Amino acid sequence: MGKHHVDELPAFRDRSALRTTALALAGLTIFVLAMVASYSGAFAKPTLHHMRVAVSAPAPIVQGLREQNALSVNEVGDPAAARRQVYERTADTALAVTPDRRLTIYVAGGGGHSVAAAAESVGRAVAERAALAPVVEDVAPTSPGDPSGTVEFYAVIFVSIGASLGAALLGRLTGSVRAPATLGLRTLSLVAFSTVLAGAVTIYVGPMLDALTAHPWQVFAVLWLYAMAVGGAVTGVAAAFGTAASVALGLFLVVVGNAAAAGPVGRPLLSGFYSTFSMLVPQGSGVSLLRSVSYFAGHGAAAPLITLTAWAAAGCLLAVVATAARVNYRAVYDRYAERVGPDRAVLRPRLLPSAD
Repeated sequence: MGKHHVDELPAFRDRSALRTTALALAGLTIFVLAMVASYSGAFAKPTLHHMRVAVSAPAPIVQGLREQNALSVNEVGDPAAARRQVYERTADTALAVTPDRRLTIYVAGGGGHSVAAAAESVGRAVAERAALAPVVEDVAPTSPGDPSGTVEFYAVIFVSIGASLGAALLGRLTGSVRAPATLGLRTLSLVAFSTVLAGAVTIYVGPMLDALTAHPWQVFAVLWLYAMAVGGAVTGVAAAFGTAASVALGLFLVVVGNAAAAGPVGRPLLSGFYSTFSMLVPQGSGVSLLRSVSYFAGHGAAAPLITLTAWAAAGCLLAVVATAARVNYRAVYDRYAERVGPDRAVLRPRLLPSAD
């Protein structure tokens, strides 16, 4: 009776199980705190840090703007040139004084409503000091289905989750990347999954949500490239350095990458830390590229396109190099075994990372 009672004690009373559970819960708590700190640091109190402003105005107004540390001022010759810089995404906003004592404030809602609101605030302050009548013109307005300009951000964030989990699941199904055939199968599977994922999200944010409807094929291409960049990076890191490294990469992208994506809070309002990472992490480049093709006719697409391609290419390169190293190691081992005999040749698995 007593023995039966002891055998039915809950498993967590075992010291080893208790220690493992405590460590797991502590790790989860740290992860949640990191998420809270990251998102609150990036989004809770947005402050203007660096805004590019094109200005066509008298010298005193230009000089007054230059004295504001948060602004990077580029003087242009006429209102048309100022407006063009905003639409081509070489400026976040533009100010132009007209002969009838008006100050036109050019903003771009498609680049993020938080940035547009900050730009309008700067322009209205200038107009008040110079006794000018402010007029606001949105050169890249958002669609009726995306009034807040955040659909791009949420599409990228959730495609990121899908691509990361999909890459991990494909790793379990196809096995570790240890041979060219496995690498080929995993690559084709990732391409197919990225196509399905990008297609599903494109249909939802387009015809179903009526948000990003202007250029559906370009939206699909951006989401597909983004899924390949994230999934490829996770696959490549796992193949070269192991599962733990790929998990660390995933945590970095979730904790830092999502907050640095410049979604609800645009890049000019992000702190220096997040602004630095904004165009380096795939999330920031994905959001920027999606906005470029949706609202700016492709202007400003070059830099994020290069970044996403680099992430995808780096993942592919890591996977190929890791696979080639394993193949070469086994070839060397086989030749060595032929010389010394199979009983004396011992394969040293620690030389090869155990990767998924």
